[in-house]
Amino acid sequence: MYKLIISQAKAYLHVLPGLVMLVSLAIPSNASATLATDLQPLLTQAASVNTQLSSIALNADNSCSELGNAITSVESLTASIETVSANIFAPVSFDLDSLNALDSLMVSSSSMASVLPVLSTDIATISTLADQADIQASLDAMLKLSDDIGEMADRILEMADKILLMSDNIGLMADRILLTQQIQSTNMALTQSAILTTQQNIILLSATINTSVYNNTLANLISTGNILSLDMGAAQLTETNMSSTLADFEVRINNYLNSLMLLLAVVNADSSIASHYLNDDTLTMLGDLSVINSALASSLNSYAQAVNTLAPNTDITVLNDAVYSMLRLVADIGLMGGRIVEMGDDINIMADNIGLMSLRIIETQTMQLSNLELTQSNITAAQIASVSVIAAYGL
Repeated sequence: MYKLIISQAKAYLHVLPGLVMLVSLAIPSNASATLATDLQPLLTQAASVNTQLSSIALNADNSCSELGNAITSVESLTASIETVSANIFAPVSFDLDSLNALDSLMVSSSSMASVLPVLSTDIATISTLADQADIQASLDAMLKLSDDIGEMADRILEMADKILLMSDNIGLMADRILLTQQIQSTNMALTQSAILTTQQNIILLSATINTSVYNNTLANLISTGNILSLDMGAAQLTETNMSSTLADFEVRINNYLNSLMLLLAVVNADSSIASHYLNDDTLTMLGDLSVINSALASSLNSYAQAVNTLAPNTDITVLNDAVYSMLRLVADIGLMGGRIVEMGDDINIMADNIGLMSLRIIETQTMQLSNLELTQSNITAAQIASVSVIAAYGL
């Protein structure tokens, strides 16, 4: 299911004609107006969920019911976001209302996550007063709520990436798009931090699936990912090969993402019907996957800078194909990063030996968070460089 801003990228944006920008903002297209209209109900629903979460005060009598209602509301919001995203088709035109709506949605997800540590503290307070069975149910619900909020934040970023990929006026809105990237990055970092704090609090409260069944598949993913990372690190882009090289990596990355998604589907299916006993090797492999994802994003950032440098001497058709391959690679690697964390969260939620593995789980989650931040930083930089090329060369 995230991004940091590179301020130097703004130097490329001085070529944007101010007059065209003013005309573009004054007369939004039907496509952009439709997009803004579609996003407004999500803002209303997000505000309602925020109000619901901020008003919760858990006690021994209401913890399960209140957390259950919150989970239902967050899952409903996530489903609404997925529905809107699924109904977005190219071409899409950005306008200020659409970008402001995306900013507000990401801020809302951060606000929801900020409530989680408070709720986990409430559970810690009532743990000495309630029955162990009730406390365990509350702990499970708390972990589920934190995972759902993280998933919702991922879906917002994925929708924003999809809109960017399908946009036909990136150049005109480039400066405002970069600001949105900065807002999303900051709030995703806050969201992930709050979720991690909450999960650590719950893990420390829990006294208590075998996940070694996933280890062969994880090992294959790691082996494939390492080869892919080495190949991407060794590839050198030129004015003539950039589009074909990036197109090749685009296919390989997409295949790799699909393999990861298949494993995630298995983990999700298992988590819905059974608990897990955490295997130490599984946690190590989940950490390794996040390292690979971060390395892929770093290579992608290097490619983006190379494309930017080579652009003046590159055939416009080759440049256009390369830039849009870059944007698709950014979307897939960003999606992969979120899904790796999501898979780890799903396994942890259903673990019955959390207490025994608590320090190891926290170590893995901290590593995943660090690599996710690096991934987001690099893919954001790659997006900025790609947007700058689009703006400068009218792609």
